[in-house]
Amino acid sequence: MANTPPTPVRTCKIFKEAFFLPKTNPSLILSVFLIYFLATYLYLAAFQLSTYSLLRDLINKLNSLVTADPSSPTYFQIIAAIQHDTKELTSIEVVFIIINMIVSYVVKTIIVYAMAMTYVKKVLTLKELLCKIKRMMKGPIITQFLVSLLSYGYAVLLMVVVLVLWYISDGSTFLLILVGLLAFVAVVWYLYLATLFFLSITVSVVEQDCYGVRAVARATEIIKGNKWAGVGIIITPNIVAIPIAAVYVTASVFIRLGLWSQLGAELVYMLAIEVLSLFVFAAFAVYYYECRRSHGEVTPDMVGNAVYTALPTADAV
Repeated sequence: MANTPPTPVRTCKIFKEAFFLPKTNPSLILSVFLIYFLATYLYLAAFQLSTYSLLRDLINKLNSLVTADPSSPTYFQIIAAIQHDTKELTSIEVVFIIINMIVSYVVKTIIVYAMAMTYVKKVLTLKELLCKIKRMMKGPIITQFLVSLLSYGYAVLLMVVVLVLWYISDGSTFLLILVGLLAFVAVVWYLYLATLFFLSITVSVVEQDCYGVRAVARATEIIKGNKWAGVGIIITPNIVAIPIAAVYVTASVFIRLGLWSQLGAELVYMLAIEVLSLFVFAAFAVYYYECRRSHGEVTPDMVGNAVYTALPTADAV
């Protein structure tokens, strides 16, 4: 008896199926997208409205500090005011970061679940979807928190290692090249980790009671033999997003906009980015099931079932 290797999964095939996936249940996908878009945009708008005047006041004080006499009492008063504004601004940012984390975890769970159910041809209304999500929210949230910690931890570790090596290189060409190679390898590895983590979130949503470390382990199992197809899902949308971001940043730098005009420009920019993000969610739903099929697993018709069956993966001799 010989083990059959996983059947290769093609990124182009995944993109094709993901592109047409919304057609299966357009009303649900449109509703989910509106939830996703409004949650993101309203968060950003609320954050900017909450910090706009404070940030503008802080910038004015910093400009005043440059021209103030360092020996005058006014100089120290400005410093004290800057410290006060900075603490207040930081407090607001911390609150918004926590709110954004919770909201994004919930919304991502809704989107992944909607895409997965649509892919297996289980047509639901938004109300039915939300009712099901309410009962299985804990696992995906725990998984998303875990992968967030792992991602940030990896980024911090990489930054520390690169900075230490760069510092001790002391201008050495060999060590600088070594730092560059290390950074390149680390970025490639991060692309794999990003793929694995995104797949882990999908696992935690689709396979009930499989979350946290178990979801990461399960994703590691089914991604074998198809890593680069998943990496392609991560890379391609980011490449597409580069010119979109370039246009937005260029317009922001060279065109002076007021608060409301800026929010309008961000609305257009975010609409394009969120459509791209929705496509990534759809692609990973397809990728998850394709990875399972590549290992000979029968895809269940019922999403949210932890039970999955393996087809024979051995050749008769």
